[in-house]
Amino acid sequence: MRLSINWLKDYLDLTISPEALADRLTLVGLEVEAIETLQPAFSGVVVGRVKTVEPHPRADRLRVAGVDDGRHVYQVVCGAPNLESGRLYPFAPVGAIVAGGQPLKAVKLRGLVSEGMLLAEDELGLSDDHRGLMEVPQDLQVGADLGEALALRDVVLEVGITPNRPDCLSILGLAREVAALLDQPLRMPQVSFTAATDRIEDWAAVIIEAPDHCPRYAARLIRNLTVKPSPFWMRQRLQACGLRAINNLVDVTNYVLIEYGQPLHAFDFDLLAAGRIVVRLPGVQEKSFTTLDGQERFLHPETLLICDDRAPVAVAGVMGGLNSEVTAHTRQVLIESAYFNPTSIRRTSKRLGLSTEASYRFERGVDPEGVILALERATQLMAAIGEGQILQGRIDVYPRLVTRPRLQLRTQRTNAILGTDLATDRLAELMRRLQMPPRVLDADTLEVQVPPYRGDLSREVDLIEEVARLHGFEHIPVSRPLVAMAAHRPPKATIIRDAAKSIMLGLGFFEVITYAFQAPRLSGFLTAGSAKSLQLLELANPLSEEQAVMRPDLVPGLLETMRKNAAHFIYDLKIFELSKIFIPRPGEQLPQEKMMLAGLMSGLRQTPAWNVPEAEVDFFDLKGVVETLLAGLRVPEISFQPAPDQEFLEDGARVFSADLELGWLGQLRPEVGKQFDLKRLAYIFNLEFDKLTQVAQEFPKFTPLPRYPAVYRDLALVLDQSIPTAQVLAAIYRYGQPWVVDAALFDVYKGAPIPEGERSLAFHLCYQDVERTLTDLEVNQQHESLIQKLTQELGAQLRI
Repeated sequence: MRLSINWLKDYLDLTISPEALADRLTLVGLEVEAIETLQPAFSGVVVGRVKTVEPHPRADRLRVAGVDDGRHVYQVVCGAPNLESGRLYPFAPVGAIVAGGQPLKAVKLRGLVSEGMLLAEDELGLSDDHRGLMEVPQDLQVGADLGEALALRDVVLEVGITPNRPDCLSILGLAREVAALLDQPLRMPQVSFTAATDRIEDWAAVIIEAPDHCPRYAARLIRNLTVKPSPFWMRQRLQACGLRAINNLVDVTNYVLIEYGQPLHAFDFDLLAAGRIVVRLPGVQEKSFTTLDGQERFLHPETLLICDDRAPVAVAGVMGGLNSEVTAHTRQVLIESAYFNPTSIRRTSKRLGLSTEASYRFERGVDPEGVILALERATQLMAAIGEGQILQGRIDVYPRLVTRPRLQLRTQRTNAILGTDLATDRLAELMRRLQMPPRVLDADTLEVQVPPYRGDLSREVDLIEEVARLHGFEHIPVSRPLVAMAAHRPPKATIIRDAAKSIMLGLGFFEVITYAFQAPRLSGFLTAGSAKSLQLLELANPLSEEQAVMRPDLVPGLLETMRKNAAHFIYDLKIFELSKIFIPRPGEQLPQEKMMLAGLMSGLRQTPAWNVPEAEVDFFDLKGVVETLLAGLRVPEISFQPAPDQEFLEDGARVFSADLELGWLGQLRPEVGKQFDLKRLAYIFNLEFDKLTQVAQEFPKFTPLPRYPAVYRDLALVLDQSIPTAQVLAAIYRYGQPWVVDAALFDVYKGAPIPEGERSLAFHLCYQDVERTLTDLEVNQQHESLIQKLTQELGAQLRI
């Protein structure tokens, strides 16, 4: 919002400099983003009075004027058509500088010396108008500096207005703020005019068919208008505020928009069928509408329209139509001033991709009572500048009353929040300065009626914020808040999630975040045993065919990440993702959301060097990662069992904690990898993180260091190769209680003299008691008993 200081001074006495005002406004939340100084493009130009006008003796189109600057009468040769004796015009004597920057010199024109120049607006650099001499107010002092007399020197503040303060999107709105800051009285524009005897009700009518979209609509009718350029003072103010002058009738609506913050629209009344305004939504057959900018706009069924008796004439609150615009032939104007539902206008503006000065204000909320104030002001200016006749009365249709609340402001509560020690009288004074005179309920409580233009005030704390702004944030003492320094313990799921990520990062993995959307052809076939029967959660409006369903598995995203890395020649990967998958639930609207942890390894185990040979990752690297992860999360009784053959996995295993299955791991089949255009083997694991959270322990349990020495024994067994190592270890721990505290596999052997179909597994056992030292005899007896039970249960033979 551009704030002209000269315009601001119409409404209050400004007692500080523009720079100081900029600082004060910024401190109360109205940030001044820039300060612009406006200077005329000329110097030495004064107000001159033409005393005499005579024909030029040697030129039919030139005349000779005697121009008085208050000190001397100059001979000036001029060809302007509007030169008249006795009138005031801009006069540049010899030595003055006009637009172009060169000092003026005395010149001979057809034999007569011209001692200066009477100027048009373009010669002053004020506009492109060269139709004649610039018209200036005839009450100016002769000889006065033209820049001073016309207030051409100005300072403009560029104020950033936050979305909750639409009341400040006007000169008067900012003037209210400045008046409150400086404790100065606010001078509102004086509006008065004389109306004709004809009544507007006999000529025009307004019907609101959509009151939820348009709670209030008011109108005035002016006849016998003349379309012409606006007076210079109005054009100058519009230009200072960033608007282009069009003609006097349209400029009035823009002027009042900037002055009051109320958007208006001027309809050519002769183009309105039956003189009726109907505010409604589009009809079934109304699909498009051409706006003032010549663009055809397609209409949504919820687009509010301003219509006449036959067709739309404007998109409400956004832009008027070509079929009712003011032109050079306009003689009668119906002025619209309305309050539209902000949500309705915001949606319309977004749908049309069209933002205007009007929609910018309407979608933030204008003053419902300012509708009439702005309408009367526009009527006054348009009738005066357009030399028109105002019909008696105005139309004001107000089916949905817009009200603001009454709020209570408590002194004790205000001081508690702000950390101040303000008295109730001080709060009452600040409310009065904000144009909200309070009513005293008791020694601690004020009651305030929120004005209609302050839609941002709805709670007591909003009033407290106003107190802080106006009292001055710099006057609020700095104090340390009394806060109980107690941190809430995060839930177990959060602790385990963070721990899992930390472990994976420590193992050299990178976390990735992939799209939650997948292609139907990829989703499901990686889900063990349910590829063909899996129901997919389809999106109503997918971004593309490749993102048409919610993912039921994380692994396709990891494989796609592997493919993209390979396209950039990155083949050695260790990546993981901890995120949700989505499984439809029959008969329910929302899917089941499961947290999963999936990882992928591919390429070299380590970066090769002179002392590090190249070696590809394999299944045991992947298994080691999963074992380290589960051990780090303190998951008890970890075991792995061979996974049955699957369509997508070979050399797979299922992961258990006791009897609870946590997930699976293994090598992706090469033929499946080809579907992702993978050239190398991929090893993947997929764990249900919710189950991990269930069995994992948040904190490790303290175990004291053993006080008594351990005894070690080695055990080599020959058994059927179909028996998994995990089953053997489980049996060792089960039968070795309570003294076997650790068992580690250190050798696997196949071949002679081991029979075909069998293998040798060698374990290193640790025997230990926490209360005493074990004797060799006790250990030997326990060891023999363990061997006997293993041979009976597993059919194993002791290898010697």
